Amino acid sequence: MPELPEVETVKNVLNNIAKGKTISYVEVFRPQTVRSDLKQFQDVLKGATILDFTRYGKYIIYHLDRDYVLVSHLRMEGKYYHRDEKIKPNHNDLVLFHFTDGSYLAFNDTRRFGTMELVLKDGYLEREPLNEIGPDPFMMKDSSRLYEAFKNKGVAIKPCLLDQSVMSGLGNIYVDEVLFACKIHPETPAKLLSKKQYDEIWKWSKDIMGRAIQKGGTTVISYHPTEGIDGEFVTELKVYGQNGGKCVNCGTPLVKKFVGGRGTTFCPHCQRNIARPFVLGLTGPIGSGKSEVGKYLESKGFVYLSSDAIVHHLYELKSVQEGLRRFVPHLKVKDGKVDRVSLRDEIIANPRVKRYIERYIHELVIEELERQIKKCTKDQHVVAEVPLLFQSGYDLYCDKTLMLEVNEKSQLAHLENRKEDIEKALRLNARFADLNNKKATYTIFNNGSVADLHQKLDTIFCKMYQ
Repeated sequence: MPELPEVETVKNVLNNIAKGKTISYVEVFRPQTVRSDLKQFQDVLKGATILDFTRYGKYIIYHLDRDYVLVSHLRMEGKYYHRDEKIKPNHNDLVLFHFTDGSYLAFNDTRRFGTMELVLKDGYLEREPLNEIGPDPFMMKDSSRLYEAFKNKGVAIKPCLLDQSVMSGLGNIYVDEVLFACKIHPETPAKLLSKKQYDEIWKWSKDIMGRAIQKGGTTVISYHPTEGIDGEFVTELKVYGQNGGKCVNCGTPLVKKFVGGRGTTFCPHCQRNIARPFVLGLTGPIGSGKSEVGKYLESKGFVYLSSDAIVHHLYELKSVQEGLRRFVPHLKVKDGKVDRVSLRDEIIANPRVKRYIERYIHELVIEELERQIKKCTKDQHVVAEVPLLFQSGYDLYCDKTLMLEVNEKSQLAHLENRKEDIEKALRLNARFADLNNKKATYTIFNNGSVADLHQKLDTIFCKMYQ
């Protein structure tokens, strides 16, 4: 968890409490924490005076009056406590540095991932493990190192910035904050970013982490730099830990997903992925004219993706049929396909089953929509018809959303043309407004002719497909 600002805070604390002290002896309760020969580690440190503490990347360096420096990495939960010898260590104190003044410094690590290692002082920055660490943003004169390292990489920018060999110091928290400040989507392929955008990343890295250092870092969950110190920068976080909250810039709900295996929070509106095509989410009640809108926009150059067509295909898959049987044991299958009429009747009769099935199918539909969208180029426009757009959460994948509204007379006319079982269709769709009450980007009242609908679409989208 501790990143550059937290490590810098710990380093400053250590200079205040332990600089100039002489070590009388060292106790090691977890030998795995020490990566050097344990006897050598204790022999070298016995009688050594700590001249200074410095930081390199996320490492803390003990400078000693010896031929060695001690390199410490806090990892996820490592911290240091300075105590009087009268106070007994606790079970998470892994290494104790006893001082000649009757106090001791405890390296405390609940997760037990932290490490310590003696490294020869002569050229220690060119020796392992520090020779694998890049300069931090404050050590860099410009963004050239970032640009040259990533300009040809097709992987997402977030894991690139977590690569400590290129630029050190940024971890999960501050990468999210920096990318938000730069308005860069964390999944944007690194090679698509301009030199100017890398300039922004470097500048914001310095700005954000500089302010975090002044605030003592960020205290989230259980991490504290040391006893009695909280990182106050947590109050200034814009996206990290704010999943579901509103973007401070535009009010859009923030989204959390895994990028490069790390939980990542961002604003889907402010941080648009420039590698992704424009996606319009289309929704509306049964009989509102969604398919007509989709087909019309398709004639104007949009790629039209219908979730209804995807569901038809899913219902042909045996794996999906078996999945549905978890909720409807007596599921009917005809000619290798799920009998949608009987399934609809089951859903109408049992609202609980309806919720379970929708949740199960929504995940599969979204997965397939995203698979098809990835086939599109970044210059294309996609209209994705998803009846329960907001309930499924797919609106967060869309750049804009369009809601169709229709009065009862027009809705009945549309359903009659489709030869639907009107009563059951309306019952199935009875709570549509309650489940989709979020405000769409655009709303069209489709109570007129097809030509009228097309004219309204032209008014909104003409600039996109000219």
